[in-house]
Amino acid sequence: MTRRSTVIVVGGPAGTGKSTQGELFAKNLNCPLIEGDDLHPKENVDKMARGQPLTDEDRWGWLKELSEVASTKALDENNESGLCVVTCSMLKKIYREFIKANAIQASELNFRFVFLYTTFEELVKRVESRKGHYMKSEMVKSQYDIMEIPKDEELGEAIPIDTTNKTPAEIFEEIITKVKFT
Repeated sequence: MTRRSTVIVVGGPAGTGKSTQGELFAKNLNCPLIEGDDLHPKENVDKMARGQPLTDEDRWGWLKELSEVASTKALDENNESGLCVVTCSMLKKIYREFIKANAIQASELNFRFVFLYTTFEELVKRVESRKGHYMKSEMVKSQYDIMEIPKDEELGEAIPIDTTNKTPAEIFEEIITKVKFT
């Protein structure tokens, strides 16, 4: 029996540590990492840099591209791990469903959505400490307001992780103990 490839989407609002956790996954599981922010079209980046929140319409093309790129990497025969990690805010359940539905060869893939979250105040503090990123602290509220932490019907495939007062290593350890890769 051949193993099913898995796309691991690390999400949550800005400042939760998506990139850090994605890097830890890639390093520890020897798998490719796709930084979702790098796939945003210029129009989206410019809009966020101006302090304007993205709408659902702004996100659909980006989410489709992200899904296709991540699923292609996970299924690549040269990818011995059979895994691909991608960072993406995936703030709403409908976004998680869309990512899954738009994957290349979706029926041959597992999806695991790791949803990182913390308090609003902590997010603002973390985003304010970042230098050179287009996402400014004024944008945190718009993400926090629409955030849908995975609930019962998503559990197993989507895992909520509270990052409050935890180090990146502690968060990663919690994720690894909760995520089922098959």
